[in-house]
Amino acid sequence: MLRYSTQLNNSEREYVWTPHANCGTFLIELSCPRFSVVDALNRSYFPSPFSKGHDPNLTAQRDLISDLKVRTDLATFDTASAFRGIHMADDNSGTIHDSSDGGVAGKHDPVDSPRLLLGPATSGEFNSATLRLIPIACFRVDDIRFAFDSSFVGFDPADEKNDIRAELKLLVNLRKDNPESPLSVFGHADPVGSDDFNKQLSGRRATVIYALLISTTDPDTATKLWQRVAREENWGPDQRQQMQALTGLPAGTADATLFKTYMQKLAPADLKVSKKDFLAQGADAGGKGDYQGCSEFNPKLIFSTQRNSEFEKNSDKTVRNDANGLNRRVIVLLFQKGSKITPASWPCPRATEGVAGCRKRFWSDGEKRRSTRLPDKDRKFDDTKDTFACRFYHRLLTNSPCESELTIVKIRLFDAQARPLPFAPCLTTESGQTKAARATGAPPSPLGTTSGSAPGNFAGGNIEEGIVTVRVKKLPTTVKVRWSRPKATETSPAPLPDPADLDDFEFQMDVAVDIPDADPQAATTSRLKNLGYDTDPKRKEVPGMGDPVQAFQRDYKPQFADIIVDGTLNQPTINDSKSSHDGTKPVLRAGSDINLKR
Repeated sequence: MLRYSTQLNNSEREYVWTPHANCGTFLIELSCPRFSVVDALNRSYFPSPFSKGHDPNLTAQRDLISDLKVRTDLATFDTASAFRGIHMADDNSGTIHDSSDGGVAGKHDPVDSPRLLLGPATSGEFNSATLRLIPIACFRVDDIRFAFDSSFVGFDPADEKNDIRAELKLLVNLRKDNPESPLSVFGHADPVGSDDFNKQLSGRRATVIYALLISTTDPDTATKLWQRVAREENWGPDQRQQMQALTGLPAGTADATLFKTYMQKLAPADLKVSKKDFLAQGADAGGKGDYQGCSEFNPKLIFSTQRNSEFEKNSDKTVRNDANGLNRRVIVLLFQKGSKITPASWPCPRATEGVAGCRKRFWSDGEKRRSTRLPDKDRKFDDTKDTFACRFYHRLLTNSPCESELTIVKIRLFDAQARPLPFAPCLTTESGQTKAARATGAPPSPLGTTSGSAPGNFAGGNIEEGIVTVRVKKLPTTVKVRWSRPKATETSPAPLPDPADLDDFEFQMDVAVDIPDADPQAATTSRLKNLGYDTDPKRKEVPGMGDPVQAFQRDYKPQFADIIVDGTLNQPTINDSKSSHDGTKPVLRAGSDINLKR
């Protein structure tokens, strides 16, 4: 819904625009109050034809005009002089609605309704106003949910929070908050290899996600799409064995049955998305407007010349590929309720088509935007907003929270005796947003125990337990963590803690993330605290630790040969604490047992 307002003869009038019931365009016929042509021409109204041929010195009998009509023909637009424009806040970047280890869901900042300034006509003339598609929310699936150089979506047999089921639940919640908002899927690849190869790969990943989304309402179409992708990528025994493991189906099961059952195991039962819920409503057999691949044309990260040279010298490309993970993603946009497009007017080519259609939508300097390297500094879209080559995609996603770079921080939760707490209920607060979670690991079982602990203890577990993952948007920042020991009676799944009960927790800690190095001594003190070595003299002493600086030096001596164990913040300690802290982003509660972290 759009609002139209005008002020004529000192009288403010407002009208509501609603989409026409039978098409995706806004079809409006507004009858305006009678007003003076001279008054109208003295304002900044529509250009011709409204003002064409009008003379301010018209005779009185022609000074009154009524029944001015405006009709819009399309559902997309680039802001023109006829509009005051769609205003968005200068520093807007949307809000992260929720996140998981493999993706995020977010809401875009609200936009002002476009307002038209109108001028009179002497007959039934029409002008056309093309209206911009406005995304109101977004959903992202990160590259870790796909096999490398493949579109196959795997699963974690140990914990569904570690596979795409976690992200699909984010989308379920996002759609509950934005009902009837149509979707469109965009796949992306990293800037390695050919544009043509990456166009097909990104298109297949978009296809796979689209199919997953409709798998509970149109399983036959979803299955056919996966079968096509499987043929193109030559899925073999590894993929089929994974699907058999989740579904329980035997080897030799027909692909149609296996794929359909696997998708429905991954998709939450309450994920009810049909073809009609997409922008083009399934009108195009090739998915035009509903899902598409963007190849490597819109990178979020472009390596510096120096860093790229180092990657190229190394025959093992694992580190390079890991660093490029930001670029490999699938984005789902949710648009304003009532938005709809016709496939013929959609600028993006189909997922199976080549790159020519994409290049038509490039900025004039699109090649430069997507490929220029700085000598010794990476280029990031989050910093400069100028790495996307496609102007259409750029305008949709410039300030999207799903295209903002998020730092993943893993925080391990401990009790007062420095024992990790698997399944611990917790709240994390960053930038004013509080999120409820539970730490990784199983609940106490049998009652009062966890794996790796002595009988009767609540704490224990292996190095992957007791961890809560936080995604922070702006650095540096501080994350406040509140947590408690899990109750012996809690089982999985247990309800998350109530974010309103901020005082209902046993422990809390402020965690510094991305510590500035202007003061190396102060920075090292913060890093040591995050690693579990709190140098604050007011802290409660942990039995067996002794001097915290000396304890760090002693614990990390096997890893860093240059460390001097003298209890001072010497240069090796400064350097090595930074390397350990910033390299892996571990954040441990004060008094933690560093051997458990390893």
